[in-house]
Amino acid sequence: MIDSNFHFVVFAAMLFFLYAEIHYSFKGIHSRLKKKEPEIIADTPHRIDRAKPIPVLLLIKDADKYPIKLHSVRIEMSGPEQTSQFEFNFNSLAITDGMWHKILQIHPAPDVQGQCTLDVKICCSRNGKEHLIENDNYTGTSHAPLEMYVSDHELPNTENWYFGEFHCHTSYTNDQVEFGAPLDATAMLAKSMGLSFYCATDHSYDLDDHLNDFLKRDPHFPKWSSLLSEVQNFNQGNGDFVIVPGEEVSAGNSKGRNVHLLILNHSQFVPGDGDGAEKWFRTKPTLTINQILDRLGKEAVTYAAHPCDSPPFLQWLLIHRGKWSRQDVSRPELDGLQIWNGTEKGLEEGKKLWVHLLLQGRRMFISGGNDAHGNFSRFRQIGLPFFTMRENHTHLFGKVRTGVYLKNGLSLHALLDAIKHGRAVITDGPFVDLCLTNENSRKTRAGEAIFGRTLQLNAECRSSPEFGKLKQLAIYCGDLVRRQEYCFDSITQFASEFSHMEEKELKQVSKPSYIRAELISENHGQIHRCFTNPIWVNKNPKGEHLANRNLLQSKFL
Repeated sequence: MIDSNFHFVVFAAMLFFLYAEIHYSFKGIHSRLKKKEPEIIADTPHRIDRAKPIPVLLLIKDADKYPIKLHSVRIEMSGPEQTSQFEFNFNSLAITDGMWHKILQIHPAPDVQGQCTLDVKICCSRNGKEHLIENDNYTGTSHAPLEMYVSDHELPNTENWYFGEFHCHTSYTNDQVEFGAPLDATAMLAKSMGLSFYCATDHSYDLDDHLNDFLKRDPHFPKWSSLLSEVQNFNQGNGDFVIVPGEEVSAGNSKGRNVHLLILNHSQFVPGDGDGAEKWFRTKPTLTINQILDRLGKEAVTYAAHPCDSPPFLQWLLIHRGKWSRQDVSRPELDGLQIWNGTEKGLEEGKKLWVHLLLQGRRMFISGGNDAHGNFSRFRQIGLPFFTMRENHTHLFGKVRTGVYLKNGLSLHALLDAIKHGRAVITDGPFVDLCLTNENSRKTRAGEAIFGRTLQLNAECRSSPEFGKLKQLAIYCGDLVRRQEYCFDSITQFASEFSHMEEKELKQVSKPSYIRAELISENHGQIHRCFTNPIWVNKNPKGEHLANRNLLQSKFL
């Protein structure tokens, strides 16, 4: 009984952000959530551009243990002024797969826009008994209609900028408490949201599992090999969307605690299972941050995942999780920090850490993501283990986005190069394209360096009714001699509500410094923000040889 209690508490500590796995349980502990049915979930993007088909993901898991027959799906879409219904007949289709999914596309009227809901009713049967499921079959959830914003405008941007989800989990994350959505389904829903890529960063302690047993480790890493193969096949067959293969590695920080490191463009699996709860009482990190960085090649792209988000107490206590310190981010091989991960406190602390590193002269970039595990319209998670579920609208796929500048178009190689060298912004709404041009007409953007004594600054700002009117543009300068950052201009008057071009001439520029921008928009009291990476002025960022920028070669071309 002591062992079962310990398993129960560690299970509680392991709860994250994915679709909830309800069939795992411990001997002697009753589960109110467990039922002799597969998990059945409907999901859809939380936003979409008007007049596009709307994809609705139907996901059925563990039907190999609990087979069903699928009869029909009825979708009722309600908008500000009208309601439409869509019927799909499956003719008693037998579902017996461990993971089955289908994308149902609906075509609303062209004039539908604004806040809408989708009520997905699934008719199925098991052992001859018919069930009518509304949006999901979890015990204890609201079963309320899914929420979606149909936008009359594309995501705010300018030419050659591409947006994506930087940190998400797929069906390759599958364990005691959670599972994600399949790669192809994730890509299809992402495209409908206006995104062009996502980084598949599944947990290292899931990617080392046996194909048929998440509690057993397979030394040949078949899940990792399958992930790389599936991503490669997808990218070869799709020219307008890219999946970036990677992993979220559990690594040891300077205090011996488990933190997470995002690794992209590295074909060899990097182990890390210190916080995987697969071996009881074994929470020691497999490898330290330094050991991992030592074994990676120069082509690898590395970002600290949610470095300043404090782990919940049970995770800190039982699976020895921690967070990144200044010492942990000191290695020049670390390319950046994923400072935006769904929490305001983590974002603000992460930004402070980033600015501190910039003022030390570090080459350090930022990215933003959601740590999404499926969850396109609604976050569903186990609350009290075995007894309750909880729902909200945080950590939704694509809510926070990383935008990258790709002059020559979208490709895996171009994406990796832009991410590694910080040609990027992060946003949950508005967009600002910050540029500096010198006396020789050389133009630079975020992540680059420029030399000159007179510089022309251009900041092109965009928003939309979805994210609200432009509210404030702040331009920051980091003095690398005095090691101080200050806001040298704050603009609150704009040429129009959703578009503005700020132009300034910077004269007698001599000190090594950097320039970055923050843009704020507001919609009915809801604040949305965009942060640019810096442009270095009269100083090459440490650790980078600008002449060799094009030497990065993708391991997955």
